[in-house]
Amino acid sequence: MSDKKPIIEVKNLRTYFNTDGGVAHAVENVSFDVYPGETLGIVGESGCGKSVTALSMMRLVAQPPGFYAGGEILFNGENILTMSKDKIQNIRGNTISMIFQEPMTSLNPVFTCGNQIIEAVKLHQGLDDIAAKNKAIEMLSLVGIPDPKRRVDEYPHQLSGGMRQRVMIAMALSCNPSVLIADEPTTALDVTIQAQILELIEKLQKEMGLAVIMITHDLGVIAEVCDRVIVMYAGQIQEIASVYELFDSPKHPYTKALMESIPVLYEDVERLRTLPGMVPSLLEMGSGCKFCNRFEAEKCPCGGTKENQKLIEFKTDHFVRCHQTLLDK
Repeated sequence: MSDKKPIIEVKNLRTYFNTDGGVAHAVENVSFDVYPGETLGIVGESGCGKSVTALSMMRLVAQPPGFYAGGEILFNGENILTMSKDKIQNIRGNTISMIFQEPMTSLNPVFTCGNQIIEAVKLHQGLDDIAAKNKAIEMLSLVGIPDPKRRVDEYPHQLSGGMRQRVMIAMALSCNPSVLIADEPTTALDVTIQAQILELIEKLQKEMGLAVIMITHDLGVIAEVCDRVIVMYAGQIQEIASVYELFDSPKHPYTKALMESIPVLYEDVERLRTLPGMVPSLLEMGSGCKFCNRFEAEKCPCGGTKENQKLIEFKTDHFVRCHQTLLDK
């Protein structure tokens, strides 16, 4: 990807939260680039820092209790974390948009679906009431909602889960953004609707030339729609590679364990592979290895040193946070 200019550059991002028990290191020195037209997947267990990374990119982390302890998020060369309030408000929902995890809690129940799209396009595009409503109807039609002229006046509770998610996508794309962040866009949807939503996002990405950041814990979703993949654990990036490289030749022991936990239809197994132990508390991270309670010493990413490893470039565009002795195997 080095021949392209990134549209977003995240550099050494650190996002922390003050809690009664101390400071939680939710995101720790995370760095990656996002390129125009690509789909970048971020995968990992719940609580690994995926959603906090996404919220940080929109500067939506609640302050307090959250705060940005360091790093930069460059959008077209400007640091989002130091922008004025007016400038960041002009970017949110306009040039960078986000589909949130649960549409029923993200959509305002006292406003019609149409009004929520209308509000965004009037704010960012300066349309009058009639033009804004026509734009809302156009967007509902674009995302495949039948009879959009009627649906534009309906409330979120009148729609199914899949239809509500389509409304969220229509809102996110209504101002023609350059970047779309999709945070678990298929959560709580049945498999048929999940497939429809993913196909819709992929179709609209190609038509609009979007860069998409797909956040999920589902490796099947990653394999289906992503070009590159970031694997996160305990607030840090553990591996970055193309989707083909990651699934064909994962290098980090944690990535390998995730792959091995995927059920295989043609194998007769009594019990699925799981990782022993628990994700360490964000309050007790320290500077050492985050995996020692989950791997045997000779298989641990630290190589038995109990030290946190640096993210190294194993081969072109394939980065791994792992001890060299394990990469040589």
